Amino acid sequence: MRRSAPHAHARLVIAGIVGGGAIGTLIGATLAPQAEVRMLVRDNRTARAIVSRGGLVLDNAAPRRVAASAEPELLAGADIVVVALKSFATVAVVEALRAAIGRIPIVSFQNGADAVAQIEFALGHHAAIALAPSSEAVARMEPGIARRTGRGRTFLGWAQDHANDDALLDALAAALAGDLEIERAARIEPHVWAKLIANAAINPLTALTGITNGELLERPGLRERAAGIAREAAEVARESGIELPFEDPVAHVEAVARLTAANRSSMLVDLERGGPTEIESINGAIVRKAAELGMAAPENARALHEVRARQRA
Repeated sequence: MRRSAPHAHARLVIAGIVGGGAIGTLIGATLAPQAEVRMLVRDNRTARAIVSRGGLVLDNAAPRRVAASAEPELLAGADIVVVALKSFATVAVVEALRAAIGRIPIVSFQNGADAVAQIEFALGHHAAIALAPSSEAVARMEPGIARRTGRGRTFLGWAQDHANDDALLDALAAALAGDLEIERAARIEPHVWAKLIANAAINPLTALTGITNGELLERPGLRERAAGIAREAAEVARESGIELPFEDPVAHVEAVARLTAANRSSMLVDLERGGPTEIESINGAIVRKAAELGMAAPENARALHEVRARQRA
């Protein structure tokens, strides 16, 4: 896809955010001093709570003012729209925003490997989609209030065949750089897979056992399972033509677990709440890709089936 002409401005003026969870709160609070932030949340009760509090609260800092609403029209006129939804909610929520979003570029700060396909399904193949895989660890305390449980790194780049306006992504990166370690990437897919591999190895095992990311490294049996999942997922990535940004997938996973040691994975929180998880977009995506390539991925399939069973229980 050819790049469109750059926007007339190289500064982010209006940023829309879809999703008021942990990552949405992190991104919104980070952008608020730099741009007008408009946050679309689940319902107007949540919106009123955020507005009456004075905005978003991150790490017990003073609230950062944002506009919040459950009405899609809030996003009209934004320069860019950040999607910070659980992967299983993407299609239904984004499809309902189609009229309001139009052709506004989308940036997915989501887990898993399905974001591009899901957003294209919801908005059409004309959508300009960027991806922002991040190892930031954030816990949602209540709507619009979150705290960091681990510092990470975020990569930002246009999805393959979606290159659009580099000046706009540069402006977003600059606005986020005040509170995030962020790097622009010419090829984002290797970093998407790097995050996918870490999530695949850490999230299901911590979710099934109720432990933090750091505790995973203290249990030899679980640590070995995580290593097996990571090696298998990395092989699937390489067979897919992905040049991973590391040599040793096990060392990569363990480094992420250490950086986010105090974090309780989002999959663990989802299971505790009795809700759906992102297992289908994480280990499920690896199993599906392996099948497309004529490969087996038994370690990822085992994790997938165990989490599915726990969800049904």
